[in-house]
Amino acid sequence: MSEQKNKTVDEMVEDILADIPYNSKNIVTLPSGSQATLRPITFEEEKQILSLAKKGVDPSMVLIDSCVSDIDKSDILLVDKIYLLFKLRELSFGSVYKFVVGCPACKQENRISLDLNDMPVVSMEDMGREVEIELPMCKKSAVVKLASMSDEKYISDTEILMDNLWRFISSINGIENDMVIQKVIKKLPAGDINRMISTVMCEGYGLTTEIRVLCSHCGDDSVMELPLNKNFFSAS
Repeated sequence: MSEQKNKTVDEMVEDILADIPYNSKNIVTLPSGSQATLRPITFEEEKQILSLAKKGVDPSMVLIDSCVSDIDKSDILLVDKIYLLFKLRELSFGSVYKFVVGCPACKQENRISLDLNDMPVVSMEDMGREVEIELPMCKKSAVVKLASMSDEKYISDTEILMDNLWRFISSINGIENDMVIQKVIKKLPAGDINRMISTVMCEGYGLTTEIRVLCSHCGDDSVMELPLNKNFFSAS
């Protein structure tokens, strides 16, 4: 007790928080092969997340700006961003995520408990930021840029992505002229467009966010996306 009397308020606060891993090196390897350092979400940041969610604002940028370091944040691939958000949730609140989903068949609610550590991750094996692919219909090659966080304004929905797809195509059949690429994209078969979009979005890589839900009411067995709402970044 006498020792505490000799300490300042800040020193006592530091003693209480000494074992919390805010400043420890929580280094994670991302699906792309890059590494980043994470720290847990603080109480003040959790309040900020809830406030942004009420306003309909995506809080993910605030979390990554505040809690992720040792990586170029403008160059984080979208598949890495999703992985980072899951790891931040695990580091801050634990790996068990409890949530409620509605059954698509009977519309009844199901309470689910999921260990985030059990969700499979497909590594990209250092593919880099550009990938050369073969377009299945026109039989030509294309060099495609993978979407990063700085590209999110171009991929906010499918229509916007299709309008801006040319931004992600470095070359088609060796031609790098933007005007040529834009005109070619408008004339390509849907199969080639879908191949380029799936490459841009790194489909098939990263954290698998689909879950299988067996309804406890009607027995319906369905696959759905894991709900990432405001409750994801709060204690289950």
